[in-house]
Amino acid sequence: MICLPSVSTLQGMCLMVPKDHSEDNNIKTMFESLGGCIECESEEIMRAMMVPTGLMGPMYAILQSNRDWLVEKGVPPGDASFFLAKLYLGMMLDAEKDCHDPEHFDNLVHEQTPGGLNEQSIENLKRMNAFDSYRSAMDSMLSRLEGKTDGYVDNT
Repeated sequence: MICLPSVSTLQGMCLMVPKDHSEDNNIKTMFESLGGCIECESEEIMRAMMVPTGLMGPMYAILQSNRDWLVEKGVPPGDASFFLAKLYLGMMLDAEKDCHDPEHFDNLVHEQTPGGLNEQSIENLKRMNAFDSYRSAMDSMLSRLEGKTDGYVDNT
């Protein structure tokens, strides 16, 4: 099983394999009390589910980059940090609503205002292969977890 540090504030997710076969699901119930629990069907599924946990650092790096950009534009660093933390928190709260619906994230993407800044940003990031880069990074992390490679992307 694996738990993220956010379980300390009851906001995290736990992954476990095998499924909890105890009579009253004591183990799953305990993990759900920490924020949530997914019982993985196999170790392969659990390894795949572990990969996005390696995107916590890149998410913080995005916040850092956004803050630095705002500061370069004259925004005071404290205001930039506060604004971005609250902005991204709001986005994550939207993402959490109906998160059991497998189409929820698709709907959030498709509801962006046609011709608006968000729709344009999505298109620009697609043109820069940003989303493909994330997939490659995830594939590399999975390869590391499977013991196949060191997990680094070879750009040569």
